Amino acid sequence: MEGNKTQGIEYEQPILAESDLVNENEEESHYLPPRSSVHPSERAKVTRWFYRLLLFLFILLVMGLGWWGIRYTSGT
Repeated sequence: MEGNKTQGIEYEQPILAESDLVNENEEESHYLPPRSSVHPSERAKVTRWFYRLLLFLFILLVMGLGWWGIRYTSGT
């Protein structure tokens, strides 16, 4: 048995398999990209639709106020 003897006690050295030894090349091949690049945020899409909705509502408001003003200021 191979091992270190310390004060009459023999300790066995663990035998490492080649699969347990990770070299730098294997680490780099298992590199995962950041989550933000795998699952991009849809914040820009939501923001664009939000501003389009606000513009549409503003146009409806102006048209509604114009219609209301013409209707109630006519000489009926």
